[in-house]
Amino acid sequence: MYRTRYSARVLEMLIERKGIERAPLYLPFKETRGRHFLSRLVGYLDARGARALRVLEVGCSFGHNTEFLNEQALVRELHAFDVDPAFVAMTRAKVEELRLTKVRQVLLLTDDETTRLPFPDGTFDVVIAVGIVEHLPPGDRRRYVDEYYRITAPGGHVAILDTPNRAFPLETHSVGLPGIQWLPPRAAFAYARLLRAKFRGVSLEEFDRHGAWRNASLRECLPSPGRATVRDVTEEAGYGWCFFRDTARSRTRRAVLPAFAVACAALAAMSRPPSLALPYLNIVLEKRTGSLGVLPTRREARDSPSTRPQTCYPGRRAPFIPRSPAR
Repeated sequence: MYRTRYSARVLEMLIERKGIERAPLYLPFKETRGRHFLSRLVGYLDARGARALRVLEVGCSFGHNTEFLNEQALVRELHAFDVDPAFVAMTRAKVEELRLTKVRQVLLLTDDETTRLPFPDGTFDVVIAVGIVEHLPPGDRRRYVDEYYRITAPGGHVAILDTPNRAFPLETHSVGLPGIQWLPPRAAFAYARLLRAKFRGVSLEEFDRHGAWRNASLRECLPSPGRATVRDVTEEAGYGWCFFRDTARSRTRRAVLPAFAVACAALAAMSRPPSLALPYLNIVLEKRTGSLGVLPTRREARDSPSTRPQTCYPGRRAPFIPRSPAR
């Protein structure tokens, strides 16, 4: 028995798409994923005085993040897209039935269209991609990711969240085996079938579809021109190490926090992103003025000392941010 505010129409579409057993998992996603992953970003932007934001949601899925973003006072309008027709239909139904008045459109795009998004340069103040990059075709993921930066206004932000980190030794997203993300497809498939019974009934093609088991590298989350075009505000915004530490709920994760603290502190001391030591990449990048061929606009961020959150590296006290539900 599940209590939900969604209509029978939406539930029927969800069951048809995900099956009767998996469908209930999606019902609390507005809180367990939307608020969990996005509340810190909203708090960070609010502290900087951001208002009337134009936001793009990459890969809307069931529309749970869409719902959460629609409720935020600093969001003026919200655009979303997905390549899955069933999820686009569900999100459009929720926009209509729940009166998500800030949502301007929910686009259904082909995979190829997501490499040339139908928006002019610098259209959005914030572009959000939650659990997306690892599902992109692995051959040239930056063709897709570069679009996120192209359509972001100078001084705007790109948030790439809940992205399994290829550099982390244990693959924690699809298979749960150490080092499998570093193997070629056939070797990875044999490894998975040997130690994970659920893969013994699938083909190599099914296993390798879009290569999610490979996870994503930090490099694939950055624009092609490199780091000089963006400013990494991950720790300032409360993600990276801060997020990993503050959302640790299980006994195991709390027990290993000291080891992760040392690794993150060492990376920070080397001017490397602490996120590289963590199982998932949760990064926020501010687009520099004039980067990626976009001329400066009056949307350039004003990052005054009075509104700049304190950086949260291991060993320093973090700014207070309300805790979110665990993964």
